[in-house]
Amino acid sequence: MAETQEIATDVHVMDRTANPTPLGFTGLGLSAVLLSLSYIGIYPVDSMIVSMAMFLGGFAEVFAGIMAWKKGSVFGGTAFCAFGLFWFSLASLLLLPAAGLIEAPTPISIAAYLFIWGVYTFVLLIATLKLGSKAIMFIFVTLFLLFMLLAIVNATENAGLLVIAGYVGLIVGFAALYTALAIVLNDAYGRTVAPV
Repeated sequence: MAETQEIATDVHVMDRTANPTPLGFTGLGLSAVLLSLSYIGIYPVDSMIVSMAMFLGGFAEVFAGIMAWKKGSVFGGTAFCAFGLFWFSLASLLLLPAAGLIEAPTPISIAAYLFIWGVYTFVLLIATLKLGSKAIMFIFVTLFLLFMLLAIVNATENAGLLVIAGYVGLIVGFAALYTALAIVLNDAYGRTVAPV
């Protein structure tokens, strides 16, 4: 009877999946900019905002979160999936009452909704201190400020503060877009074209 011999082999699998961060920040950036323009009074919240929230803010960020999770990023997977689902929930807050399925939220319930998202964002902000990216840290600082401003706006129904929140939202959105596009450019050129 022939003896069997075990052969030890090491298999190294190279990760060839793309960085999901630009997709996630594109979803956040474009959605935040367009929603913030409505806060400033450029146009009302309409189907463009709801569609952007669902299809770019929602799907893009959830897809990016799943991709980040597959790459082993707890922060990216958690943040992008959670904020993608935030956009879906925001769209539902507009669509469900419009469809007559449930009563519209009260200003105080929206304030609570935005406040708890602000608390969640603050904890993620603490995590960004270890990521080493000033751009991502800046996004989370301004996003935390935005959630808190919007919570106060809804609790007090202060229209003037809503305009200020709109400008903060534009800062969040453009910072997210800068970060997304900087990562794409840096990858395309193989060097730092735009710092993140």
